[in-house]
Amino acid sequence: MTWLLPVLVCVMCMGQSRGESAPQGGNTETESWYTPQGIDEAYAAIVAEAAEWRKKEEEKASTASEPIMAKLSRMLRGGRAQARFEVKEEMAPRLYRMADRTGPVYFELTEVEDGGTVVKATYDSSIKARITRFKAEQPLKIPAIPVSKRCQVCGKPVLPEFVVCPYCGEKLHEE
Repeated sequence: MTWLLPVLVCVMCMGQSRGESAPQGGNTETESWYTPQGIDEAYAAIVAEAAEWRKKEEEKASTASEPIMAKLSRMLRGGRAQARFEVKEEMAPRLYRMADRTGPVYFELTEVEDGGTVVKATYDSSIKARITRFKAEQPLKIPAIPVSKRCQVCGKPVLPEFVVCPYCGEKLHEE
């Protein structure tokens, strides 16, 4: 029976070294994209996606059986399994912040004057696949760069500092 205490201490240390109780952090990524959706619609899409992530994690947790030693270790630490994608702050329709065991997840939204929304996502790189799938499901647009002139030969837009058209090679004339 005296061997039980050292075993429990080792199990607790292993759980902490695997990052089960503390966020891993350090691999934070940030990306922004423009969507033609209004800010309220874009915010609602983020809230719905986060709810879907939580639902999938809960289903996965209910079907996976936790090893007895991991369960004992967690109970000795006085905790329950950390929830994934727990909502920490909502400032509709501008900010949606979640806590995850990988670190914080932020969605910041900015309304564009001529319509649409810019979404800035900050997250740990371990959930990049989720962000990428969400982004791929959204209507996206790349805002056009303001162009002040067009090639007189082919008619394609060119930047003001171009001397030669990058499409047809013709010399550009000053207008």
